[in-house]
Amino acid sequence: MRLYIVRHGEAETRASSDADRSLTGRGRAAVAEIWQSLRHDGVQVARLVHSPYVRARQTAEVIADYYPGIRMEACDLITPDDPVMPVIDWLASQPTLEGCVLVSHMPLVAALTGALADGVAARVPFSVGTVACLDMEIAAVGGGRLIWTRSPG
Repeated sequence: MRLYIVRHGEAETRASSDADRSLTGRGRAAVAEIWQSLRHDGVQVARLVHSPYVRARQTAEVIADYYPGIRMEACDLITPDDPVMPVIDWLASQPTLEGCVLVSHMPLVAALTGALADGVAARVPFSVGTVACLDMEIAAVGGGRLIWTRSPG
C-alpha cells in the first residue's frame, strides 16, 4: 500500500497563533507544482487527511485541486509536536492506507516517516512541501519502506 506523508507548504512567519499561520503565495505555488507533477507521474490519491492547522488544511486543498471529488478530513493527532505512536496506532486502525495522504508538520513528519520506514528513531529530512512515499506492508513501527521523497523546486 502506498502512503504519502507531506509537510505543509511555506507558511507566513507570523499570525495570531501557530495554528493560524496561512500558506504564502509561494508556498501554494510550490505545492501545486509538485502535485501537478506527481499526478502526471501517476500518483493516485484516495484520501486526504490533514492537521487542523490552517497551513496544513490549505496544503490539502491545493492537493485536492488535482484529485477532484477527493474527501478531505482533519485529524487532531497530527499537529507539529504530537507523538508518533498514537498516529501509528490510528493508521493501523484504518481499513486501508492505499493512496492515503497525511499533511502535517515538522517535527512529526520526519519522526513518523523514520519510524514507519526504519523502525528506529531516525528522522527523514523534510523541507516545506516535501512528499515522502512509503510502501506499507503493515501500519507499524518498521512496517514500511521509504520509496522516494520529492521536494518543491
